[in-house]
Amino acid sequence: MPTRRHLLAAAGVATASAGCLGVLGDDGETNAEGNIADAADDDDDDSLTVELGELSVQNNHEESHQVQLAVEADDGMLHLGTYQLEAGGSSTTIEGEWNDEPGAYRIHARLDDGEIRTASVTDGVGEGAECVRVLVRVDNEGALAVWNGAGCES
Repeated sequence: MPTRRHLLAAAGVATASAGCLGVLGDDGETNAEGNIADAADDDDDDSLTVELGELSVQNNHEESHQVQLAVEADDGMLHLGTYQLEAGGSSTTIEGEWNDEPGAYRIHARLDDGEIRTASVTDGVGEGAECVRVLVRVDNEGALAVWNGAGCES
């Protein structure tokens, strides 16, 4: 169960991110590593609505890390959470009320005490996408990346 301190920190992620968009990509496109780019640079994607079929966090680094996540939709904050991820491949799938309805979802993420990263889940997936999966991942170098992909078939 998250403590009050963790929830307040996650709320800080969401609140602070409103003023500091622009850290996931340089050009509003999917970057060379396949991460979703910054939603602030691509206002057209904010109007697309999709089902957020799956949201997961994963740590592939050799050290444990804490990831704070916030899921935002048009009508407000849907999820605030802090996830302690053990070293070397631990992962967690996050369940939420977003699974039932299409929306214009935004993900706010912060690794440990680092910068807040924000992106629309529709960045780079195209207008025909109905469902998107998102993976917030700490890579083997210890850097935070946010990946998305259209299609939620099992």
